[in-house]
Amino acid sequence: MTKNYRVAIIGTGRMGGLIEDEIAPGNFSKPYSHFGAYGAIAETQVVAVANRGAERMQRFADRFGVTNTYLDYRAMIEEEKPDIVSITTPSFARAEPIIFAAEHGVSGIYAEKGLCASLAEADRIVDACKANNVAFNWGAMRRHHDGYKKLQAAIGRGDIGEPRYATMYFYTDLIKHHPHTLDLVAMLLGDPQPLWVEGRLIEQGDPADPAPRRAHPVYDATGHRYLPSPGFEIADPMVGFYRVGYAGGAEGIFVPRRGSFEIDVHGTEGRAVASESGGDFRIRRTNGKTQTTEETIFRPGGESPTICTIRDILNEIETGERTKGNLDITMQSVEVQFGLAHSHLQGGSRVALPVTDRTLYIPGG
Repeated sequence: MTKNYRVAIIGTGRMGGLIEDEIAPGNFSKPYSHFGAYGAIAETQVVAVANRGAERMQRFADRFGVTNTYLDYRAMIEEEKPDIVSITTPSFARAEPIIFAAEHGVSGIYAEKGLCASLAEADRIVDACKANNVAFNWGAMRRHHDGYKKLQAAIGRGDIGEPRYATMYFYTDLIKHHPHTLDLVAMLLGDPQPLWVEGRLIEQGDPADPAPRRAHPVYDATGHRYLPSPGFEIADPMVGFYRVGYAGGAEGIFVPRRGSFEIDVHGTEGRAVASESGGDFRIRRTNGKTQTTEETIFRPGGESPTICTIRDILNEIETGERTKGNLDITMQSVEVQFGLAHSHLQGGSRVALPVTDRTLYIPGG
């Protein structure tokens, strides 16, 4: 692969580039940001960045020495004609840039998660990207993390028998961060189609809230949307306990526990475990004859998940092989996100997927 791909970045916040200053040198996940990862790939060059706010964009430009900046992403795409666009805006401001990029000659799009603020927006994104043959990945980057990929390969070759349950432990918001959990559970189970979801979101004063906070978003029935607290743009509900049922009978169980990001996949012949927020990966099998436990430990290696996500996009552009996080895969998690919100609004009842109502609006981060 020798082509020099022109890259434009929309959004100059943490994932755009500034998060690099929060990660210690030598960390496996570094470079973590979009700007940092493109800089580590010989075939890509960031030619311009855009942000709706001049102050944050100037901070980014000063930090990384960027001189070609835009306050209008549309003008940037039309003038710079990038091959790839990265979109790191908040999810409520993500749909229109994705659609515009797809409809204006971009070959690849790397969008952060969540995808957007409604299923209606998601449908428009899918239509635009597929109509224009755009390679796509989103920022659920554990799919591109070597440790989780090794665990996926072990499950896929039958090291734990047939996977039946994946229990995910993490307490976070619905739109911005639960894509990490949903995408990972689906990946380790073999990406089966989600058929239903049931569960609850956290509301103000909820006794099940693991981390009581001053204000939670409130659902507005009149506008069929979640409303942010006064002075904020984001209304991203925190998530309680929920379950997802998949084709083939496997199930995802999501437990709202504060602390590290951990998953435990139970199979018919063993377990696959990733704990310590991606610091420990292992397969455990019990030998029924000897009543002993055999354990295999995996160590992640290679390039950072963000670099691997970008290389996956380049591979589709070069070969036509779809990315591992393509829009069909992405939409499975997006359907669950909004299905869970509908389940909550219906008292925790089971909601069939895909969701019929595409209009519920959740302006996540």
